[in-house]
Amino acid sequence: MSRTLTVHLNRERIHGLDADPTALEVERSFAVDLVNHGTASHVHVHLDDDLSRVASVGDGNHYVAKDATETVPVSVAPDGPRPVEGTLDVVAGYGAERIEIPVRVTEATEPQGVDVDESLAEVQRTDDEASLADRLRPAVPATVAVVGVLCAVLALLFVNGYAALALALVAAACTAGSWYAVR
Repeated sequence: MSRTLTVHLNRERIHGLDADPTALEVERSFAVDLVNHGTASHVHVHLDDDLSRVASVGDGNHYVAKDATETVPVSVAPDGPRPVEGTLDVVAGYGAERIEIPVRVTEATEPQGVDVDESLAEVQRTDDEASLADRLRPAVPATVAVVGVLCAVLALLFVNGYAALALALVAAACTAGSWYAVR
């Protein structure tokens, strides 16, 4: 099913309108391309009452410059009655020229969503982008182990009595924990 309707303006005559395709069947939102083949013109795009139940055009009034294309989005609500048939009216030359394009909105035959792998939600980093904390993380347990051994030795050398023994035990526990984390 086509998702774009092309309306040619000023192709055969001034303010002349031609649609391609001449009828449209859609399941969801679509676009109207106003292709101007001549002088600049004002164009009005409007949906009839039936089509307005499930679709909408933002700003219906458009200025299409000489030899330019203006795209008009038509939003179709994902819910609502289906099928719906109506007309999309395109008016040029302040009402002098008009074209009515039959539009049929049908039930979607394929899901509108997109399946996304949940791993895409996680931040992916290359080695070059790794943060400083990520790069230093492997060195932390070894550093704590070295400091623990140093504290245990200093406590035994410079502190007397039970305090030295307690400090040495705490330092040894830190060292053992760090060794366990490293291996």
